[in-house]
Amino acid sequence: MTDTRPAYPRFSWRDLSLTRIQDTFDERRSLLALLRFSRPRTLAALCVTVATSIAAAPLTAIFASHAVHAMTAASPEVDLLPLVWPVAGFAAAMLARQAAEVLARALKASASRRIDGVVRSRVRRIALRPDRIAHLEDPEFHDVAVRAGDQGFTWRVRSPGAAAVGQLEITARTMSAVAMAAVLATRFPVLAVVLLALSVLIRSITRRQWMHLEAVKDAATPERRKVDFWADLAAGSEAAKEIRLFGLAGWVSERRLVAHHAWEAGHWRTRRRVLRSQKATFLLAALCAGLGLLVPGLAAWAGELSIAELSQCLVAVWGILAISVMGGESYDIDYGRTAVTALRKLEDLTGPDRHAPRENASPGGPAPLVRFEDVSFRYPGASAPVLRGLSLTIRPGERLAIVGASGEGKTTLVKLLAGLYEPTTGRITADGTDLRSLDTTAWRRGMTALFQDFVHYPLTARDNITLAAPEATPESDEKLLQLVRAGGAQPVLDRLESGLDTELWRTGTDGRDLSGGQWQKLAAIRALYAVEHGRRLVVLDEPTAHLDVKAEARFHEQVIGSVGDASIVLISHRLSTVRPADRIVLLRDGRITEEGSHDDLMRLGGEYARLFLLQASRFHEPTAGGSRTADSQADGSGADGSGAVDIEQGAVAREGGEEAR
Repeated sequence: MTDTRPAYPRFSWRDLSLTRIQDTFDERRSLLALLRFSRPRTLAALCVTVATSIAAAPLTAIFASHAVHAMTAASPEVDLLPLVWPVAGFAAAMLARQAAEVLARALKASASRRIDGVVRSRVRRIALRPDRIAHLEDPEFHDVAVRAGDQGFTWRVRSPGAAAVGQLEITARTMSAVAMAAVLATRFPVLAVVLLALSVLIRSITRRQWMHLEAVKDAATPERRKVDFWADLAAGSEAAKEIRLFGLAGWVSERRLVAHHAWEAGHWRTRRRVLRSQKATFLLAALCAGLGLLVPGLAAWAGELSIAELSQCLVAVWGILAISVMGGESYDIDYGRTAVTALRKLEDLTGPDRHAPRENASPGGPAPLVRFEDVSFRYPGASAPVLRGLSLTIRPGERLAIVGASGEGKTTLVKLLAGLYEPTTGRITADGTDLRSLDTTAWRRGMTALFQDFVHYPLTARDNITLAAPEATPESDEKLLQLVRAGGAQPVLDRLESGLDTELWRTGTDGRDLSGGQWQKLAAIRALYAVEHGRRLVVLDEPTAHLDVKAEARFHEQVIGSVGDASIVLISHRLSTVRPADRIVLLRDGRITEEGSHDDLMRLGGEYARLFLLQASRFHEPTAGGSRTADSQADGSGADGSGAVDIEQGAVAREGGEEAR
């Protein structure tokens, strides 16, 4: 397997080029720019604390010099009043600096949380901005989104807010070091420049190593998502039944641990290498300390410096060397900086809304005439297309059924119809206008869908219905109840303590959850509500998957019969479900291979007829008096009249029969 970890950083003179320096400057400036998202009063207070810290640094050196001079010059007979003001000034400078640091911690925490909230909101807006959904199925998008919205894992924090306030603190420390260098330069200008340059070099080397360490961890983001998957699987409710029924608890925990080790392995190896590479920084630090003590000390030994001047120089040296230390804010910057970079890359991946409206659809009008004209579609990164030269017409007010085995492109066709993807080749038109030319929002307000995996919103029953047309004026309870009764969901509502106002949320204190069939009935009312508010194209993707045979029959009578002149596209594996449709199309290998009414397709004796008879035969039970008649088999009416066998099972059985032949 190819090693995708970044190469270990080596020093290059190109790192000192003006271009690299300018890039670093621009990056740090962008971090400081994030501070504008904090509250104005918080930002103003932060600026005051920074100014106080910067000013206090040289003042401590100056007051220290005056205090030492006053103490060495004082005698028992001499007035001690001249000693008071430099000592008081030194204490005040130290106290102001400490107070500023304490206050800054609270202010930085507040500003950081505010900035993080803004960045997370931007990540959500970026993800929701495109009209299409291809970016949501792109692994690169997910990896970058994780880095952009990451708020920390284990001991490290990757927070844009922490990076911004950390950069502010580093800026203050750098300016303090420059101020200390200016104080030292009054006596030893060359030493001041050398110490400042070496301190910055030490910091640069250390920063480079820790940045590389973070890059190694970023490269392992896909492994990190595996860790999250196993953790969610162990703690979530979706797989709880299977995990306990099959005794997989220990296995899932072990898989999570293995994934965690795979994620962290490269990071641990790199961290050990970084720690072994500290010799250069140790030697440089020793050199700085030696020069800072030796040069002023020799000058004082030679009588060129007084004790007071020596103390001032030593305090200034200490202040300069402080910039070489990698504090917690340094890690905040280098970890949080990648989140800011990822946010910019995230915007590049999605780009601006390229699907700006040019023509308006007409929601609320008659059902449109929709045509798929030689449409082919291939998912990004897929080796083969899902749809191949498909042509299909959806006539106004028609009940069209689409059947086929799993993976034949039924749901993909619906995604294309909704404008969630664009065809790779060919086009889709509504009343002669290409969907790509229509206002996507207006087009979608003319259609609705009931998917098999529809969302269970943790809201009231009322909201779960009315979200199908959020732009509509709220209905009165009486109108909603009429819709519920028309769709046959009144028994579901009768079981809810607060009726339409019952919270459907299994983890809520006063919430209630519904069974799969009850949720599906409520979702059917959601579709009817959408039709009531102007949707004239209805997609039903496995709408009766959780319903029994009688409920399925009522669904067709009450729900499909209540949509009026709206067009219906019905997708199902149960061929008994699609039998009443005006027209049925069979998808195979991404193409329409059969088309017609149920009776037409049965007379044709092709794939549809074989699958239908195979489903019906599952209800053939020999009795003492013989078997059921061929007519009853052809009708698909078993003991319960459903013929409800999954079409995928039929396809598998057919293929097995062909092999046997």
